[in-house]
Amino acid sequence: MKRVGVVGAGVMGHGIAELCAIAGFDVLLSDISDEVLSNARQKIKWSLESLSKKKVLREATNDIFSRIRTTTTLRDLRSVEYLIEAVKEDSGVKKVVLEKLSEVIAEDCIISSNTSTIPISELASMTTKEERFIGLHFSNPPVMMPLIEIIRGDKTGDATVRRTEDLVRALGRDYVIVKKDVPGFVINRLNDRVITESMTFLEEGVKKEDLDAMVRFRLNFPMGVCELLDFVGIDTAYLANKELISRGFNTRSSSILKEKVESGKIGMKSGEGFYKYSGPNLYERPPLIPTEGMYRVNPVRLVGLAINEAAWIVRNGVASMEDVEKAMTKAMNWPDGPFTMADKFGLDEVVDVLNKRHSAYDESRYDPDPLLLEMLDRKKLGRKTGEGFKRWKFEETTFGPVNYKKMENFVLLMLNRPDRLNALNEATWKGMLDGLEHAVKDDSVRSVFITGNGRAFSAGDDIEMMKNWNGPEDADAWMEKHAHPLINKIMNYPKPVVSLVNGLAYGGGCEINMLLDVVVASEDAVFSLPEGLIGAMPPIASSYGVGAISRKLGRFALTGESFSAHEAMELGIVDIVVPKEQLAVIMNELSDRFSKIAPLSSQKIKETLNGVKNNFSQNISSGERALTGLVSSNDFIEGQKAFLEKRKPRWTGK
Repeated sequence: MKRVGVVGAGVMGHGIAELCAIAGFDVLLSDISDEVLSNARQKIKWSLESLSKKKVLREATNDIFSRIRTTTTLRDLRSVEYLIEAVKEDSGVKKVVLEKLSEVIAEDCIISSNTSTIPISELASMTTKEERFIGLHFSNPPVMMPLIEIIRGDKTGDATVRRTEDLVRALGRDYVIVKKDVPGFVINRLNDRVITESMTFLEEGVKKEDLDAMVRFRLNFPMGVCELLDFVGIDTAYLANKELISRGFNTRSSSILKEKVESGKIGMKSGEGFYKYSGPNLYERPPLIPTEGMYRVNPVRLVGLAINEAAWIVRNGVASMEDVEKAMTKAMNWPDGPFTMADKFGLDEVVDVLNKRHSAYDESRYDPDPLLLEMLDRKKLGRKTGEGFKRWKFEETTFGPVNYKKMENFVLLMLNRPDRLNALNEATWKGMLDGLEHAVKDDSVRSVFITGNGRAFSAGDDIEMMKNWNGPEDADAWMEKHAHPLINKIMNYPKPVVSLVNGLAYGGGCEINMLLDVVVASEDAVFSLPEGLIGAMPPIASSYGVGAISRKLGRFALTGESFSAHEAMELGIVDIVVPKEQLAVIMNELSDRFSKIAPLSSQKIKETLNGVKNNFSQNISSGERALTGLVSSNDFIEGQKAFLEKRKPRWTGK
C-alpha cells in the first residue's frame, strides 16, 4: 500500500494527511474548494516545521510536504488504495460524501470513516462496499496522539481489518479493535461518562477550580475536565453528547454545556469557555493549583461511571479488557486504565458510589453493571482482596488486636478493639510494633497506614491497664517494655507511615499522630488531650508536640478540650481532611505517590526527617518521666477511679 486518500481538509483531515505523509505514503487530500485546501497546506507546512525544530522527523520537511497533493475533484481519488473520509461529524454530510465516493473509488480500495460517535454500520450502508468499509477514530491532533481506534461494522470483512491494521502500524501508531459497532465506541463512551458526571458536580455547586484540581492533582489526569473541554471545544463535546443520545446511549445532556454553546463561550477557540483566555485560538493553560476543596470531591464518583461503562463494554464483547485499558491510557493519557483504577479503589467502593448516585438521581445509567456485581459477590474486590480484574500481591494476618493487610506495595494496620474504642493496651502497643517490624522486612512494601476499626482511631491508653500501675516503677517498666519500643520504631522507621484518623483520637491516640509522617483525618474526627482530666498528662504532646508542631497545643493539654479535624490541621497535627468515605481513597492515592519516589531517595528523606524528630527525643523522655512521676500521686489514683466509676474526680493537689 502506497497511496492514501483523505477527504476533508479540516483540523482532523489535514492532520491525518500530514501523519500519512510523514509515514511515507503518497497522499491525495480532497475538499470542496481550493481555498480550504490552501489553508490546510499552510497548516501542514507550519506543523512540519514545528516538528522539525523538535527534531522528531526523520526526513526533510520539504520531502514530506512534496508527498501531499490536493484536489477538489473526487474522481481523482480512483488511484488511491486506502481512503480515509474525515469530513464534519454530521451523518447527513457524511452520507452525501460517502455515496459519491463509493461511485468513484477503485473496486479494491478500502473506505474508512474518521468518526467518534456515528455507528460504522450506518455509514457503511451509505456505500456499495460494506465489506470494505471500516471505522477509524483518530484523536486530535493526529500527528501527536499515539493510538487509533479501529471499529468493525456489522459487515466489515476480516481482510479489511487486516489491511487497516497494516496501515495503522505503518503510521507508527498503536491501536485497539472495537469488535462491535456501538455509539461512541470505547474512548468516547468513557469520556462522556466522565464529562457528564463532571457537569453534575458543577450543577450541584462544586467549583470548577476544585473539580479540575482534583482531576489534575489527585487522579493525575493530564488536564482537568473543564480545562480539557475548553481545549477540545465545548461545542464539540456538546454535539458528541447529543449524537450519543440520539443513538440510544444511556447518558444525559448538560444544561451547562448547552448554555456555554448558546452563549458562544466554547473554549480556547472563542477566547472563553469555563476559563478566560488572552484571545481566540490562543493556547493557554488555566493557572490551576491544588486547593483544599479538591479533597471534598470524590474521585471514585467521577470515574465510577467510566468504570461501569468499561465493564459493560467487556461484558458485551465490544472490546477486550486489555484494549479498553490501552485506549484510555494511551489515547487519553490516563495514569491507569479503568479496570486498574477499579482494583485500586476497590470494586465495593465503586459499586457503593454508583448505588448512592442512583438513590440520589434515580437514573438507570448509575445501575452497577452485572459484571461488577458478580465480582462483588465473589469478593474479587481488587487490591484489598488480592484479586479483582488482575491479581495483586496480598497478605493478611493479625498481631494480637492489630490486623495486618498488605495490598501490593503498602500495608494497612488496623487497631481492632472497636468495643473499647481501640484503647491502647499492652497487646495493642505490641501489635503495632510487630506489624511495623513485619512490614519493614518486606522490600516490596513502600509505605504503612494505620487506622482504627469502628468509630474511633484510638481513645488513648486503656484505663484498665493504667489502674494496675502501683507506682512509678510499674509505669517505668511499662514504658520501657511497651511505649519506648513503639515510639522509637516510629521515630526511626525507614518507610513513610501515615494515619487515617477515622473518628475519635484521644490521649495517646492523638499523640501517636504527632510522630507520623502524614496524618489524614475524616471531617468528623475529634481530637483531644484529656489526660489532665484523669490525673495524668500527655507526654508527647506537651514535649515534642509543643516544641516541634505548635505552641498552641499547650492550651489543649492544659484544658483537655476537644478540637476538630480542621483545627488539628491548623495546629499542624493533620495534613489532609477528607469526607469519611474518602479515607480509603486517599490511602490509595498516597500509596501510589510514595511508590513513585525512588526507593533510595525515600530512604534518605526518611533518615533526615527521623533525625529532626530525634532532636526532640530528650524532650519526649522528659515528658515520659513527668507522666510516670504522677503515678503515685493521689490525684492520679483518684482520676483513674473517677473515670471508671463515671463520676467527677475530687482533686487534692497531692
